[in-house]
Amino acid sequence: RSRNLRNPLLPPQPAAVVVAGLGDEGKMKPTELVHTIRLAVLAHAQHVLQSAPATQAPPPFELTATLVGSGGPGVSPGISAQLVAQGVREADEQLQDNGWPRVAGLTLIEWYLERASEAWLALQAQAQATPGRIDLARAVKEGTGGLRRALEGNYRGAAHDLISAVQTLDENKQPLITYTVDTRRARSEVRAQRAQGPLLVQLVQSASNDGNRDAQIGRTLFNLLVPIELEPTLAGSSDMLLELDAATAAIPWELLNTDAARTHCDPRPWAIRTKLLRKLRTANFRETVHDASREDNVLVIGEPLCDHAVYPPLPGARAEAQAVAMQMAAQLGPDKVTALVSGSDDSRSIINALYGRSYRVVHVAGHGEPRADGGVVLSGGTFLGANEVRAMRTVPELVFLNCCHLAGRDASVLTLHYDRAAFAANIADELIRAGVRCVVAAGWAVEDGPAEIFATTFYAALRRGERFSHAVGQAREAAWEANPLGNTWAAYQCYGDPGWSWRDSARTNVQAKPNPLAEYGGVSSALALNLALDTLAVRCRYGEQGTGQAQQAEDKLRALDDRFAPLWGSTGTVAEAFGAAYAEAGDTARAIAWYRRAEAALDGSASFRCAEQLANLIARSAEKDNDLARAERGLLEAVQRLDALCALQPTPERQALLGSAYKRQALLHARQGRRRSELAALRQAAQHYEHAERLAAAGQAVNLYYPALNGLGVQMRLAALERKPLKWPRARLAAIDASLKAAQAGAPDFWCAAGAIELRLYKAVASRRLARLAD
Repeated sequence: RSRNLRNPLLPPQPAAVVVAGLGDEGKMKPTELVHTIRLAVLAHAQHVLQSAPATQAPPPFELTATLVGSGGPGVSPGISAQLVAQGVREADEQLQDNGWPRVAGLTLIEWYLERASEAWLALQAQAQATPGRIDLARAVKEGTGGLRRALEGNYRGAAHDLISAVQTLDENKQPLITYTVDTRRARSEVRAQRAQGPLLVQLVQSASNDGNRDAQIGRTLFNLLVPIELEPTLAGSSDMLLELDAATAAIPWELLNTDAARTHCDPRPWAIRTKLLRKLRTANFRETVHDASREDNVLVIGEPLCDHAVYPPLPGARAEAQAVAMQMAAQLGPDKVTALVSGSDDSRSIINALYGRSYRVVHVAGHGEPRADGGVVLSGGTFLGANEVRAMRTVPELVFLNCCHLAGRDASVLTLHYDRAAFAANIADELIRAGVRCVVAAGWAVEDGPAEIFATTFYAALRRGERFSHAVGQAREAAWEANPLGNTWAAYQCYGDPGWSWRDSARTNVQAKPNPLAEYGGVSSALALNLALDTLAVRCRYGEQGTGQAQQAEDKLRALDDRFAPLWGSTGTVAEAFGAAYAEAGDTARAIAWYRRAEAALDGSASFRCAEQLANLIARSAEKDNDLARAERGLLEAVQRLDALCALQPTPERQALLGSAYKRQALLHARQGRRRSELAALRQAAQHYEHAERLAAAGQAVNLYYPALNGLGVQMRLAALERKPLKWPRARLAAIDASLKAAQAGAPDFWCAAGAIELRLYKAVASRRLARLAD
């Protein structure tokens, strides 16, 4: 690690960061992870070797890593720890053979203590199985900002659930749909459901057209396709990515529905409730992709000119494209939008426009031709398809195709004998293979009104900063509300990255206000509520500032207060957790109220720390109070509370807090011009800070520097007021310096860095050059 020379108050940062790709989600294999880690370590070692002076042998280097891949299916925290350690060890053996710089040590970082403990136990077993190859630390070292365990039963590194549904064959060569599930509630599971080929094909053909008005087909398909034991998992998701292959992609999954709508639990269709997105499983993809930048433009095409004797006019498609073009021009500026929406644009003008600029988004509404070389119908019997998009030098991030039958697959693909190459020409699949990150394609003809509502709602959500999955969910819901009896809302097959979002470089997106309780569906007990509050407290303390995250955390905290305080607010541990969370969020008044409530809880489960923090907050709040009489009462209460705690059992923390309370008393007396009272309070503060320093030294506490530096500051103020020389033994300053260095070697924070600067100042004050103090 190296110091930030521009701002020494910032903690040390890593000297380098090694980034290694793991491939598609859900596809990682243990051997591949070991191979990836080994190559990454070797690459970094080469960088260290090349950066070292030619006259010196490169020094060994240390590595820090997370439990790589442990959020995916089949890779537990223990397995991840073993695989990472094995990859690093194999790399180190190659480094030794080649005479390159060696790996001096590996530190694994994990947020949750439960997962860290599992990883340590797995490494212990690995060390015992390979004596002399792994030197494991004796215990898990707890740093700052750690949590006990995840709120959800299963930890995932992504906000969405991943469900894989692919076609396989049983021993009789009959088609089966095999499901692999990886959600925040359940680990990877595999279930197979036999589907009657002819019956399923018939239902798919009936469902996948604009004339279908039978809501029962969706429930029938759900019962046929989804095993009963997986129904709670699939139906209970709130953000789902459904991975499909060439066979299962033919199924209109968006139309599937559970009995929730029929029982009026939630009238919205299943695809809307789960914010369903698709992901296509394919082995063929474009190897080199030049992605669009934030400065690139938007292309909107509406009803291109074509032979109306074959393809009837589509005024609704043109109206939709015009609405999208106007919406984009108003938000991005007219110079950023190329709109071909007159209905008279021939193939030459469209192709010229396609290659004339670089585009982030391409939106097309018109006729579609599902041929191998087909696509959007243009004039002269030509088409705008995947081949034309693939020829673009800059690949769009998003392509929206609202074309009749364009995304539809022939239902015969579900039969045993099918020609995969013929159906691989499907334009949505080809766009994904060409490198487009997100594709929205209509699987059948859509109604004009709901289609326009879908498109405009979708783009409005993206422009607010919504993730792709949420924008799709809102667009589907808006189209469904426009006509619940139709099926336009289900016609859109949406493929892509759930977390993709529109970001501008020139302007800041207006972030949509999320549901504060959306991530707390798993809170079902007081213990779970405590975990949620602990997580919020950590996010408030260590999370990013100035990006709206602090306000979001406060909104979540208020929502948890409103929802769960009537249930468990009288429990001491819950009230204490609310107090700690509000304190980290900066709401001192609510924090004090909750700490008082915890202290008064009849179950007596609140900790001594609750009493300590209550006294500390009372003192901090009183110091800022403009009512001097009320401020004095508050500081007196804080001192009395901390005196009682220290009489019960003195600790470095309590003595330091008592010193802080007296220091604040001294500041209040200074504001009142009461010099004698100020001196008395400063002497008490110095005495308690010294006591805290002695207790910390006796207990070999790493943070000895904290009460010690506060004590030095108080003593310096006293010396200035009493006009007396400072007497700081060199051994004391050396002990503080050692404490700071030990803290910096462990988990340094802002106060550690600030303390180092503060100590240098005090040493200068104590030097002979500044032995005499002025006012």
